[in-house]
Amino acid sequence: MKNTIVIGILLLNLSLLFGQNIDELNTNKKVAKFLEKEINKKYTFKKVFDKEVEADEEDFKYFVKRIDLDNNGFTDLVVNAYMPLIIVLNNGDKDYKELNFRNTRFFSDNEPELDSIAEIGNGKVLIFETEIQEYDDTNYPNIKIRESQKKLSYNNKTKESEWVIRDVKFKVDSLTVKYGELVNYRQKTPKENKIKELYFSTTGCYGSCPVFEIQLKSNRDLEYNGKRFTNHPGLESFKLNQTDYDNLIGLIEYSELEKLNDFYSVNWTDDQTGKLKVIYENGDIKEIQDYGLQGTTNLQAIYKKLFEINNNVK
Repeated sequence: MKNTIVIGILLLNLSLLFGQNIDELNTNKKVAKFLEKEINKKYTFKKVFDKEVEADEEDFKYFVKRIDLDNNGFTDLVVNAYMPLIIVLNNGDKDYKELNFRNTRFFSDNEPELDSIAEIGNGKVLIFETEIQEYDDTNYPNIKIRESQKKLSYNNKTKESEWVIRDVKFKVDSLTVKYGELVNYRQKTPKENKIKELYFSTTGCYGSCPVFEIQLKSNRDLEYNGKRFTNHPGLESFKLNQTDYDNLIGLIEYSELEKLNDFYSVNWTDDQTGKLKVIYENGDIKEIQDYGLQGTTNLQAIYKKLFEINNNVK
């Protein structure tokens, strides 16, 4: 009997030591423990879960979703109990990656809320809704209106906030996971346009933004120049590994840069600019200059990959 108790305690301690996989996360406390260990953001879930009595099964399924978002055979984690929503991709062998979808508009407190996860064909599509100002509706292609909502509004005449009944507008984003990043969902497969080489460079900002240049060719040869605030100052040449190359090029081809604007800009100052130039095998050239690096969701995913390359050059 004593041996059984000792073995049980040892197994429990081993479970806590090595953690649990996502399929085993069936309570709030287990989710919080997993995220503290694997994502290392203690502030993120302690405030949400520590104040709660353990949620019942129905509430838990609402807040926590375990689903294979990218069809790689491993269960991913979606936690809808905190703003902004947090997604953890599972790449197998306890290799986890956090994804975020944020509202990048200036002076806005409204974060995207997950409305639902739809299954379309073999893919999973996350439907986000973000409240917008009335005058912003022309800036977004997909708008949803909720009528007669009670909202706190500022009265310019009385100089006070007051409750009013009005229609509220939301922009709707349909996102899916491709190449390890959140991107806009596309029903049609993009037309293939093979990439010959690409160039990417950044400028400085009011702060310590990394300033670097990357030239990448179709044979995976990469020329790097770290200029300021980089792990590796100066020139470096190497061959990008196949997985990173395939993911970056796959994102660019999926995003169909030819259909995007040539210029993007945020509405604040002192940020950095990214310049992306892609040369295709058919001779086409696409150049994008993006002040603030927030142009589109897909561009943000591409920049993320390029900044990861910069961070990995030592």
